[in-house]
Amino acid sequence: MSVFINPFTDFGFKRIFGQEDSKDILIGYLNALFENEIIINDLVYRDKEKLGDSANNRSLIYDIYCTEKSGKEFIVEMQNESQVHFQDRALYYASKSVVGQAIKGSEWQYQLRPVISIFFMHFNKKQLKNRFRSDFFLLESNTHKKLSNKLRLVFLQMNCFNKTIEQCTTDLDKWTYIMIHMETLDHIPWKAQNELFEKLEELSKLAAMTPEQRTQYEEYLKQYRDNLAVKTAAERRGERRGERRGERRGERRGESNEKMRTAKAMIKENMDTALIARITGLSLDDIQKLK
Repeated sequence: MSVFINPFTDFGFKRIFGQEDSKDILIGYLNALFENEIIINDLVYRDKEKLGDSANNRSLIYDIYCTEKSGKEFIVEMQNESQVHFQDRALYYASKSVVGQAIKGSEWQYQLRPVISIFFMHFNKKQLKNRFRSDFFLLESNTHKKLSNKLRLVFLQMNCFNKTIEQCTTDLDKWTYIMIHMETLDHIPWKAQNELFEKLEELSKLAAMTPEQRTQYEEYLKQYRDNLAVKTAAERRGERRGERRGERRGERRGESNEKMRTAKAMIKENMDTALIARITGLSLDDIQKLK
């Protein structure tokens, strides 16, 4: 029986990072993620739904959408399943938040606030290789000089984080390790070093939830496990198809090699080329090459 909630469920992720009373936990993780490059002291949660410009446009719903005191906007998402155009979708979400800053009237001079999108991914994309973290800016291709800091995409492939508890030395390592292993832990490590981990432990305990919250969580957990089972089954079917294709290719290569050996033996016996072709099924050109 698990002691803590699964943070990869929609309910678990938003309970840990998306509530007003857990805001300091989100701030702690973001400060660890940006390692003093960006220092966040406070966040304001904003409405996650941003309507399009017309009735034909899609609404954008973010897992967490918040603004830092200096104006930086953060979009934080948990994604458990891949999509064909996942990177395009991520860019669309971020760009929509940039465009949404426009102010009507002639006074606005295109002053933009930075939009930083963070995507927790419970799957891998081959374009991101096997990196845990991939950080994208608008850069000049030769000098790598940053054109602007107004748009930034950070992808975190959770499956690529393989550190043991002994190897976790940075705050980001520790936060990430806890997230990945939370459902199997019996206590949250490093509590003595970081008071936020102690708060995280209390907030994420199944025993701390009301019966209504527990029922809601169980529904989300079932959906998460069902989706994971479907995904795993699809991957195994793909692996089996790949194995069968490999076996068929191997069989065809074996048949071809056998034909070549037979043809070579017949050539040594000075048999007629047309007869060799008829018996082995090889073309006349192939037999001439063997000769």
